[in-house]
Amino acid sequence: MTVFYIVIAVLVLLFGIFSYLNAANWNVLHVLSLFLTFGAAFAYLVIASAVLKTETSWKKLAEQREKELAQATMQVEMLQYGRAINPMSGHVETAAKPVDSIVGAEAELKRAMYDRGRVWRNVSRGAINGKQINLILPPIQTNAAAPAAGGAAAAPAAAPGQRSLAPDDIVYAFGQMDYPNDPSIAVPAFFIGEFVVRTIQDNNVTVEPTTKLDGGQQSVLNIQTPWMLYDKMPVDEHKLFADMGNDEVAALIIGAASRTGGLTDTMVNQLVTDIQRTGQDAQADDPQLAVLSMVTFQQDHEVPVDAQVATSGITQEFEPATGLAAAEYLKQGAPTKFSKGDQVVLLTSREPGKSLVDQGIVTVDKQVYVRPLSDFVIQFHAFKTRVEDLRDMKYTLEQDIKMLTDSETIAKDVVSYRTQEKQKLQDDKQKVVYEQEQIAVYKDKLLKYLTETLQLNSQLYRTNQALVEELQRASDAILRKLGQEELDKADPDSLTLAL
Repeated sequence: MTVFYIVIAVLVLLFGIFSYLNAANWNVLHVLSLFLTFGAAFAYLVIASAVLKTETSWKKLAEQREKELAQATMQVEMLQYGRAINPMSGHVETAAKPVDSIVGAEAELKRAMYDRGRVWRNVSRGAINGKQINLILPPIQTNAAAPAAGGAAAAPAAAPGQRSLAPDDIVYAFGQMDYPNDPSIAVPAFFIGEFVVRTIQDNNVTVEPTTKLDGGQQSVLNIQTPWMLYDKMPVDEHKLFADMGNDEVAALIIGAASRTGGLTDTMVNQLVTDIQRTGQDAQADDPQLAVLSMVTFQQDHEVPVDAQVATSGITQEFEPATGLAAAEYLKQGAPTKFSKGDQVVLLTSREPGKSLVDQGIVTVDKQVYVRPLSDFVIQFHAFKTRVEDLRDMKYTLEQDIKMLTDSETIAKDVVSYRTQEKQKLQDDKQKVVYEQEQIAVYKDKLLKYLTETLQLNSQLYRTNQALVEELQRASDAILRKLGQEELDKADPDSLTLAL
């Protein structure tokens, strides 16, 4: 601007000098016309320079606005679709994260809602009739009818919508509480149990537990708090704790354990440690399935992630043999591509990660600890099955203990009776021993007396024998004598022989 002002001053000075020199030969009209012409030219110069300056500034502003419009258009496309063409470079740019675009966020939201399943909040527990529990669902929110024109009465409200629950549906019940950081958000506080829907009529639902409720479930069943019903058991995820500090994780887990109960301090501390250690270096005593490897790809590689089968509705999400995505909402549409230098975390102790290492496709940088995720449905059923087995075992053991107790009582009675019998037998034995001793003494006496008697009888026998022989001899002599006398007296002619 200083140069411009100097130029103007020089022109004015020259104009004054020339006007003064020509004033002697020109008349007043000539001088006045020249002055007006110079003023008009000067004004035109000023206005023309202002117009040029304005045009230049507006061109620059238009070019800047065009660039900003192109950049904004690219940002809109990026936010909407997750990819756009950079107007400056002409290259295709993609969003850093899938959730940074509306399409990706909607897909992630649909996936999260599918994983979460349907949810019914603010459910009131009614009466409990044996196994059946009455629940009252909150009314369906409907838009209020708009008033008719001219102040006429509003049209009647629409009838309540059809409930999405149906008999034989399985639901998972949780006690409801307000989120600590935002009371307007309702979150589950503790697990009540798995139930099956028996009947539903308008807002009234009757459910039954799928398994026998234990003492802990009975206690939380009677807590007067709203229920939350899920048609899918909430899933265990690592990203839920990714942005939390160690103190926040510990406070969250300890608070949840204090509400539910049934977990020992050792179990709670182990769970807190597992969550806090996720992503840190693995240790030698860590379980094999909890140790993942951070690897770097040494070449470009593609991994198929979609199964070839087509499914519809709620079916099995992954193929059991291959692990490929079978559900349509999980399918990616193309193999997952890795470029040379990409770093990912894989399980290299088993296939297919082990093959990638063996083939040199990836190299292991370090091994990290990653907490194994829990399938709460399987664990719940396994826990209930274990509880039922323990109940059966407990009943069996109690019956065995009762039988053993009864047997022990009977055995004690038998022992007491046998003890008394033993004492009596011992008394009898003592008496028998005494009698045996007395019999032995008496026997000795009898043997002695018998010996003496035998000796005496033997002597008497020999004496008698001698007497018998003597008598026999005497008798024989007498008989012979008598016989001789008879012979002498008999008639010799007689045939009778007298003996």
